[in-house]
Amino acid sequence: EIIQLYRCEKLVLKPGHTLLIVSLNKTYNQNKANGVYIRPDLYESTRKYWRVDKKIADKVDYVLGVYKGVVRLVIKPTSKWELVTHDEHGMQFKTSRYQIEGITNDICGNDLYLHKCVIDYPFPPRGAIRYIK
Repeated sequence: EIIQLYRCEKLVLKPGHTLLIVSLNKTYNQNKANGVYIRPDLYESTRKYWRVDKKIADKVDYVLGVYKGVVRLVIKPTSKWELVTHDEHGMQFKTSRYQIEGITNDICGNDLYLHKCVIDYPFPPRGAIRYIK
């Protein structure tokens, strides 16, 4: 963990790729998560309940789950973003939220972005997502 935080390489965007980075800061440590942030695993934390612009999100090549500035999971979407109105516990969302299906870096073998630092791509104030093109 210490090496990942302090010695990871910076993310370099491959030409032609569009990325969506999502903050896992509220879901990564499940011992501290509550409510909608409780998820069974890293894949579920990365893929669901995001307030995205569907037109832009449907064009991303990879979704990167980021915790403390480091990419922890890479998802290659295999579907379009799907609108969800409530979480798996029945909590109704007040705003439009979306989820995606995809394959992870361990299945697709893509380590291009895994364990990379995204310090050059900060999240907007009070934001949990960022598009990179």
